[in-house]
This record gives sequence, structure tokens and C-alpha cells, in this order.
Amino acid sequence: MRRGALSRQLTPVFIGSAYKNIGVQPILDAVTNYLPSPAEVENSALDIDQGEKEVLLSSDPNDPLVALAFKLEMTPYGQLTHLRIYQGSISKGDDLVNTRDRKKIKVGRLIRMHADEMEDISRAGAGDIVALFGVNCFSGDTFTDDRLNYTMTSIFVPEPVISLSISPKDNKSDTNMAKALRRFTREDPTFRSRVDEESGQTIISGMGELHLEIYVERMKREFGAEISTEIPQVAYRETISVRAEFDYIHKKQTGGAGQYGRVTGFIEPSEDGVYEFVNKVKGGVIPSEFIPAVDKGFQSCLNKGLLIGFPVRAMRITVNDGQYHAVDSSERAFVQAAIGAFKQAYLKAKPVILEPIMRVSVECPSEFQGNVMSSINQRRGLIMSSAEDGVFTTVEAEVPLAEMFGYATTLRSLTQGKGEFTMEFSRYSRVPESLAEELKLRYRERSKRTKA
Repeated sequence: MRRGALSRQLTPVFIGSAYKNIGVQPILDAVTNYLPSPAEVENSALDIDQGEKEVLLSSDPNDPLVALAFKLEMTPYGQLTHLRIYQGSISKGDDLVNTRDRKKIKVGRLIRMHADEMEDISRAGAGDIVALFGVNCFSGDTFTDDRLNYTMTSIFVPEPVISLSISPKDNKSDTNMAKALRRFTREDPTFRSRVDEESGQTIISGMGELHLEIYVERMKREFGAEISTEIPQVAYRETISVRAEFDYIHKKQTGGAGQYGRVTGFIEPSEDGVYEFVNKVKGGVIPSEFIPAVDKGFQSCLNKGLLIGFPVRAMRITVNDGQYHAVDSSERAFVQAAIGAFKQAYLKAKPVILEPIMRVSVECPSEFQGNVMSSINQRRGLIMSSAEDGVFTTVEAEVPLAEMFGYATTLRSLTQGKGEFTMEFSRYSRVPESLAEELKLRYRERSKRTKA
């Protein structure tokens, strides 16, 4: 059994219930008997200084430290951070560095956990799991002793693809909800929380419907926050489809010093999908100290497009001419000039709405393959492949996220509870014209209510 598990040719399976304390001891014994010791596995990290190049770690306690914060726990004494040491060792009084933000911390209390009991220790080495008090970090952060700049997990964090509006039912729930959101955003970098400036609503964002449902349930169960939710909002995006020119003058005179700034250029779609600012101003028509202000003004417009109010992506803005006034020109004037230029050119550039497309993988018994494919087609999905392995079939497809709400329930019904699916973000794609018109109408109605 041990040889089979170490070579990954066997997967021991244990059945039990932690809630009922059934089967807990056998699985703990199996961890000891069948799984590898730290010296029997190869762990790797990513070297930040070399573009996240993969490097192998050793289990030598005398090598430079590499440890991962894999769990955060709130206690009456503050945050308890659980660390897994992959290389090197930690001693009481050591200085550690968080490779995410390069902040230093001192190890004041080193703890070995025994369920809910704590044992103070003075030193721990590779392979140990320990806990620290008073460490301000996020789940997934890597700690070193500053001799290495490694990270155990990639610094890349995918952008959320689904949002949900939540609101507390009373003042007590409001306080508890705020505590929960602070904790969850520290635990999970893919979970975001913000307050919408227009509506004043609290918006939570994550990687899927189930992702948000779990956090909403945890707010109710762990923090006693009675909250209500509204239909999830898909993270649409806007972009432009053609090139459009702008020539805008911002001119304002108010008693004292006025404001004057003129920017000329064009906006066009960007192939790499990101915002790009190109400065082609020559001859000092716009002084170099005001160019960053122009860039800042354009970037401020990207957070909220003029079509349905969602962020703008995949745009290149080129400024090639302009004009300034020796007295009235300022950074503020050129920021406003850039904002005006963006509004002038954006609608002329034929903006379109983009929606997130998810890569969906459905596994089900082969007898339900037809039903699954039919359900995907009904949801504007594009089937990429289908593979049959014995009595099971795996269907790979690309489906708009807006069509995936409630699919878990639908799939259970179609497959008699025998099917399951996973999905991850794939890309953004242009929405059909009929849906685009519906989204525009919805945005105009929301804007009217906000103004009223």
C-alpha cells in the first residue's frame, strides 16, 4: 500500500465523518503509514527574481527558510497563522520576510497545534506544521529568511468573474458582516469586497456561484450576520471596435487662475487585451510634466465605460498633439482634458460589450450524454470535445457565465444526480446584439433611478 501510494499508482480511500467523529483515527493513521515523509517528496517553489522560474527545494533544516501560510484562524488573542515549513527551519526570535509585500516580522511565539491545544516550542524544521501569533498576512503568502526571494504559489491572482450584492438586515448584522468580509478577503485573494459608489451596495466578487454561496453561508453560520442577497452580477467588460480621433480643449475661468489644456490623438483597439498609453507629443506642445496627468485622466475613465458602466479593456490611446497655457495649465487641467477627450471619442469608436466565457467540463454516465450536450447548446455553449471512458463521458465546452447560473441543479436533474461539472474562466467574448441591447436598457434605467 505504501509503495503504491508513493508511486501514485494507488489512491487509498477512506470514508467517515469529521462532524460525527467517524473514521477520523484510521485516516490519520493512514497519513502516517502510507504518505511520504518530507524527505521522500520533491517540493518546488517559484523564483520571483527569475520570472517565477521553478526551483526544487530540499528538506535540509540548515538551508534557507521557505514556508507557506496555508490557513488563517481568528482567535480571542488575534490572528493565528498556520505555516508549513518546506525548507530550512524557524526558531523563536527569528526575522521572517513575506515575499508578497517584503515586510519583515519577528517570530514571538512558535506553536505546535494539537487539535485545539497549543504547545509552545522553540524551533521547527522542514516538514513541520506550526502556527504563529501576530502575523499580518494573507492565506497563500510565502515566508523566507530574506536569503531567498521565493514564492510557493504564483503571485498571479485571477480576476473575479461573478459578483453578488449583499445587504445586512439590521445594525448588528452590519457589524458582523464587516468583520466577516475583512477576514475572508485576507484568507482568499480571489474573493473581493467593495462598496459600489453609485448604489452604496456591498458587492462581493469571486470565481463562481458556489464560491460566493459558501462565503454567504459562512457569514450566517460563523458570524451570525443575517444578510439578504440579490441575483449575481456577471463581470461584463466594454471595449471599442474601431479607431476614433479626439481633439478636446478643457477651458475654465473662475475668478483667479483658470484651467486650460488641450489634447489631440486617437483611440484604437489593443490586440493584447490591456490598456496602453502612447506618447507621441513632440515640440513641447504639452510639457513633459503634464503627460502623466493626461495618462491618469484616461485611466480614470477605464473603471466605468459609457455603454453599461462596466470597466473598459483592450484599448490603446495615442496622444500626438495638444496645447498648453503658460499660466492656466496645470496637472488638474490636463486630467480633465483627457477625461473630456475620452468621452468625445469613446462612442465614436463603436464600443461593444464583452462577457466572460467559461471553460466547462461535464462528467456524467454515457447514457446522459445527449441530455448534457443539449443543455449546453441551450445555454449558448460551444462544445469543444467529447470523450468516452468506459461508462463515463466527459464533455468539454465553452459557455457564457451568464448562462451558467443554476446549472448545478439542472445537471443533477438531467443525470439523476450522477453528473458533475467544473468551470474556469477562459476569455472574454462579444455578447450577442439582442443581449447587448437588453444590457444597455437596464443600465439606462439604473442610471435614471440613481439620479432620481
